[in-house]
Amino acid sequence: MTDCLYGIKWNSSGMALPGKFILPVFFLTLFLGAMILGPLIYFGVGVVWHVPFHRAMGRALMLSAVAALGLFWSRISLARLWPWNGAAWKQLLLGYFIAAVSIQAMLGCDLALSGFTSAHRSAGEIAGRVLLAFVAALLVPPVEETVFRGFLQRELIEGLGRRAGWVMAAAIFALAHFLKVPVELDREPVHLWSSVTAMGAAFVNLGHGIAQPENVGKAANLFLIGLILGGVFLRSGTLWMNAGLHGGWIFGLLLFTGLTRPVDPPYVSFFGGDILSSLSTTVVLLLLGLWLWRFYRHPSISPETGANAP
Repeated sequence: MTDCLYGIKWNSSGMALPGKFILPVFFLTLFLGAMILGPLIYFGVGVVWHVPFHRAMGRALMLSAVAALGLFWSRISLARLWPWNGAAWKQLLLGYFIAAVSIQAMLGCDLALSGFTSAHRSAGEIAGRVLLAFVAALLVPPVEETVFRGFLQRELIEGLGRRAGWVMAAAIFALAHFLKVPVELDREPVHLWSSVTAMGAAFVNLGHGIAQPENVGKAANLFLIGLILGGVFLRSGTLWMNAGLHGGWIFGLLLFTGLTRPVDPPYVSFFGGDILSSLSTTVVLLLLGLWLWRFYRHPSISPETGANAP
C-alpha cells in the first residue's frame, strides 16, 4: 500500500503496526538500543584507545537511531529521499553555498559585536580540528536528515497534519541536541549497567539545560534550523539540499568554535560567546528562512508545479 506526501508516493507497508504506535516503538528501540550499545562501545573501542563514556553513549545514540530506523525501513524510500541524478549535485552544492554565506553572516556579526580571540592552537591541533569538522560535515548530515526529516517529520505529518508535524519535528530536532550524557559521569566506574544511569542523567540534563537562561537562544536557533531544514524538504521533496545546508553549518561552526574563544566578558552580552546562542544568528536564520520560502515559491522551483518533481 502506498500513500502520497510532498507530491511523492511512499511505500507505507512497514511493520504491521497501527500508525500511532510507530514513533513510540521507534523511540523505545532507540533508547533501549543505546543503553545496550553504550558500554559495548566503551569497552570495545577502549581496547584500542580510550573513549570517554559520555562520548561512547553519544555514538551509541546515533547508531541506535539508525538501527531503530531499520525496523521501519520499508516506510522510507531512499531512492526518493536521495535520488542519484544531475539535480542532486546542484541541490547539494547550492546547500553548501547558502550555508557558507549564512555562516559568514553569523560569524561576522559575532566577531563585530561580541569579540573573539585566537584559541592559540598548535599546527597539529588546527589540522586535527579541520579534519574533525570535515568528517562530521560529511557523515552527520545524511544520518540526521534521514532520521529527522526523512522519517520523523514524515510520520509526524502523517499523524498530525502538514504544519503541526513540521513544527513538532523541528522541536524534537532542537531537543535532541540537549540530550547529552553529563561529562561528570566519566569520573565514575563504568559497568554494563552504567548506561541506564547515564540515560536517566541525560534526560535530567536535558530538562536543566533547556531551563537555563543562556540556553534559550540556543534552543530557539536550533528550532529555527529544524524549521528551515524541514521546510526545504517539504518543498524540494529530497534531502540533498538539506545535506548541503546541514554539512556547511556543521563545518563552519566546528571550525570556528575550535579555533577561537570569546573575549570575557563579551562586548554585548546577548550576542554571547556561543554562536548558536547568539541573537545575530537568530536574525540571520529568520532572514534565511524567509528567503528560502520565497525562493521555493518560484514556479520553476516548487515541486507542486510538477516542473521539478523527482
